[in-house]
Amino acid sequence: MKSLLKLALLLLCLKLTTFIQAQVAIAPTSIFLDKNSGVGNLFVSNRSEKSQEISITFAFGYPSSDEEGNLVMNYTDSVAFQQCALDPYIRAFPRTFVLAPNKQQTVRLQVKSATKLKDGFYFTRVKVLSTEQSADVNAKPVEGLSTSLIYKFEQVTAAYYKRGTLKTGLKIEKVDVEQKDGKIIAKPHLDRQGTAPFLGSIVGKILDNSGKVISEFESTTTVYFKTIRRAEFDIAHVAPGNYKLELTFKTKRSDIAKEDLVQAEPIVSTTNFTIK
Repeated sequence: MKSLLKLALLLLCLKLTTFIQAQVAIAPTSIFLDKNSGVGNLFVSNRSEKSQEISITFAFGYPSSDEEGNLVMNYTDSVAFQQCALDPYIRAFPRTFVLAPNKQQTVRLQVKSATKLKDGFYFTRVKVLSTEQSADVNAKPVEGLSTSLIYKFEQVTAAYYKRGTLKTGLKIEKVDVEQKDGKIIAKPHLDRQGTAPFLGSIVGKILDNSGKVISEFESTTTVYFKTIRRAEFDIAHVAPGNYKLELTFKTKRSDIAKEDLVQAEPIVSTTNFTIK
């Protein structure tokens, strides 16, 4: 009996994995609404063999962190909502629809009365919920025992709207450096400067006394308000001694066009530390 149960669970997991891979896809990963018209497009594609019921909603939130620098989404910042939320102004057309197999739908996002908004950087999260279309209620039931599972999948992307002349930057308050399990873990404590979030990349290097790079780290990063970021460096084969950690923050990303990013000069931090 236990063997049959394990087999059933395995088959369910395999089916679920296949279903997830064949689900709805959304693009782009970040939507920058036109600064004049306040209009942008979200593309929703149904890669499955069954029709999908799609609904679009908005939720104000932004990436923050815990004390260890791990990514945590903050959806409860009421002060930031009053200052930066796009939610009261943005609309989706259509908001709900049925998407046939192997078809794509363009969802038009538009900011209501965009030209009347004060200068600033506004943002929200666009949530796309997909559910396999319900069966015909007039269909005849099949005799015998059966089970029906309904899968609902939610995907999230960011929407941004910029007005006026904006600035961004970072203040690096301190950098904690920890050696653990063959790694150096760097945790820069950051405070965003200016009038817009810092959207960009972090490049980290560990250098020896001769200036040679012995370990590197690179990742996209965002800093909306005060936060901690985390960078891990492999030092499993690095000899004990004194080293320098160099962290560089740039307003540059491969997944976002340069003209969409609020630009800033690179910010560089160096920290001396010892590998034991």
